Amino acid sequence: MRVSTSDGLVVGDWPAWPEVTAVLEAAGVVLAWDVLAGDAVPAARVHDPARAAGWLWEIYGSAAGDILAGARDVTVPAAGDWSVRDACRTVAQLDWAQAWWPASVAAEVPALDPVVLRAEHVLALSGVEHLLDDPGAVERALGSVALPTDPDLAGRLSALAADHGIDLSPAPTPARAGFALAAGADTRGGTTVLTGTSTVDWTLVPAGAVDAAAPAEWAVVRREGATVLDVSVVPGPRPGGPLAARFGDVEVTLGEADGLGRVTGSAPVPASVLTLPPDRRVVVVYAPGFAVPAAPAPGAAARQAAVIAYARFRVGSPSATLTERTAR
Repeated sequence: MRVSTSDGLVVGDWPAWPEVTAVLEAAGVVLAWDVLAGDAVPAARVHDPARAAGWLWEIYGSAAGDILAGARDVTVPAAGDWSVRDACRTVAQLDWAQAWWPASVAAEVPALDPVVLRAEHVLALSGVEHLLDDPGAVERALGSVALPTDPDLAGRLSALAADHGIDLSPAPTPARAGFALAAGADTRGGTTVLTGTSTVDWTLVPAGAVDAAAPAEWAVVRREGATVLDVSVVPGPRPGGPLAARFGDVEVTLGEADGLGRVTGSAPVPASVLTLPPDRRVVVVYAPGFAVPAAPAPGAAARQAAVIAYARFRVGSPSATLTERTAR
């Protein structure tokens, strides 16, 4: 692996995009895996070599000493006890899944069970507690979990909670989520003169707020003597926060539900919107207070498609976490 000192001490190739990056903050180091690459060995940014020295060998084996000594290229041995590294990978994978899992009715990617995710996450954390940047992470995480229905997972979680003097309660019976399109029709009416779709940039909305694969739909409509822009998005498994859309200089608040179960909004637009060149006919959906609207980064749609394909593979895969294997 290449070791660079041009931007601090960086081991390996840091993932290029946040939506493919699984991260673990450890003592003196941030570890990162590119979920699409599938590499067992992470990249690392070492900001405190003294703190890292006590445990970095559990991730890189004999190469750890060379990394901290200033080597420019190291070879991580294939053989060794990598149980701690694997546990770190699981923690990072579950954090990635919580932030980026592309639940989608359109792409047939089921939502994750948050009870199972939190339970598996705290169990994985407990296996790497000695190298965490936050010494109270496990105890704090136990305060926000409930006992899952899986007996093996519940038993291991109960034992861990007992070690920390915490009593856990069973998870409440989940209500049926409305993560699907409702039957019905869009009854807003009017004469549609221009339509289009735009990819929703995942970095601009909270995880689960919208369907990860369904595009935002927009239409310029003549309705009751006025020209308006209608925008709609398909909600995801965790809707509820405020959403908005920007089309050129026009802002649209998305807060209504139409007959198809979509989150919609409308705003008046000048007739000159019809003369916009095609490359400017783009609607940017975002969550106010969460992100600032911006055009998608180059290649965003292709990366999102790759992540969706990856998630579909992980569901049911024996190599995946329990949370991913049991997504529903």
